[in-house]
Amino acid sequence: MKIAYLLRVRPDLEDIIPGDVESVRVEVGDNGLYSDDDLQKVKDAEAFIIGMEPVNEQILSAAPNLKIVQRLGVGYETLDLEATAKRGIPACNLEGVNKEAVAEHCLALMLTISKQLPKALELTQQADWASARKLTTQTFELFEKTLGIIGFGNTGSALARRAQAFGMNILYNDTGTVDSKLAASLNAQATDKPTLYQQSDFVCICTDLNDTSRMMINAEALNTMGSNTHFICCARGGIVDEPALATALKNGTIAAAAIDVFGVEPIAADNPLIGLENCLLTSHVAGVAHDTTMRIWNRAHDNVRAVLQKGQKPQWVRNGV
Repeated sequence: MKIAYLLRVRPDLEDIIPGDVESVRVEVGDNGLYSDDDLQKVKDAEAFIIGMEPVNEQILSAAPNLKIVQRLGVGYETLDLEATAKRGIPACNLEGVNKEAVAEHCLALMLTISKQLPKALELTQQADWASARKLTTQTFELFEKTLGIIGFGNTGSALARRAQAFGMNILYNDTGTVDSKLAASLNAQATDKPTLYQQSDFVCICTDLNDTSRMMINAEALNTMGSNTHFICCARGGIVDEPALATALKNGTIAAAAIDVFGVEPIAADNPLIGLENCLLTSHVAGVAHDTTMRIWNRAHDNVRAVLQKGQKPQWVRNGV
């Protein structure tokens, strides 16, 4: 079977590709288009396995033998669902594959903020014992604090399970159907967004990027939060209005933030969140711990094999094919 890997960055790809796979690798240009050379490479491809590269009319037209498009991860906003469906090609993600890793990362950021760990590490490394100990006037427990979760699906509920173990109160908001029994077992209470913003010590985004979530965290939402609110997003770039968040952090509208995903990635040097003392930044790594990554690759290849070698219907189809 021949697979085209649409990936911009993956230096160890040769070590990951199964031995029985004929492969090519292509990447989109800065102009959002694929080169003629790359389009020629995919003409015999039976499957696309993609990172964040777009699957659009241009590259679909160049691959007449394509039978499945498989996203490496949960988000699928770069997939043209209509164009793939029109061709009868299933477009798939890997639902819930990295929920545990993302939930752990969110909780790690919450603990990092609450315990002032970056400053504590820096001062202790400098042997400034007195200053490091003074930080305790700014630290706090997660116990009995309120966590507001936007998006109570796989990742949101996984975070809630961890937060419950810390004795936190849990609020959630979700526009979709929520497992009510699961929510009840976690003592998680449904509420509207303004109430969640106002009552939460931590607001954590766990939704996907869609028409209702795009730029959801804007100046209005941030102004609804309190000066003691801590904001975390490990979901998707494009959900947060980054300039508005930077302004809120500078003005003390909210206390702190921790962001793993950005509207432009890799993060641009002029991103307004860079350099803010009360904003932790990580490089879109919440869902890609080593063992998580191996699970992602294995499930992606298994789903492709189901179609190409076994003639089965794939899992996690997002375009209705």
